[in-house]
Amino acid sequence: MNKIVKLREVLLNSEEFKWSDALFLINGEKWTLDSKCAVLDPDYVEDDADEEPRFAIDNNLKYSLNMQEIQSVVDNANQQCDCCTESELLQAFLYYYDNDAFITFDAT
Repeated sequence: MNKIVKLREVLLNSEEFKWSDALFLINGEKWTLDSKCAVLDPDYVEDDADEEPRFAIDNNLKYSLNMQEIQSVVDNANQQCDCCTESELLQAFLYYYDNDAFITFDAT
């Protein structure tokens, strides 16, 4: 389904998406919980010249992570915190995106 949603919705409901999908976020912006994004099948391209799905191209979205990685990031954060906040999920997502590693939350 091609539609724009907020990153918050994806992080809070990551288990509802197919592991084979990927997250595409607005290109050239600092990502926040309210960032516009779409969950798309990265292999569905209408033209062989396109590297990304047409919906992503038309909406200035770029590939960020595959859904399997996002589900792992959310799962890891939830294992570390009894009740992960939206802000902590975003922090875990951004950390993984920048470092290709899971964040470690301080147990304070």
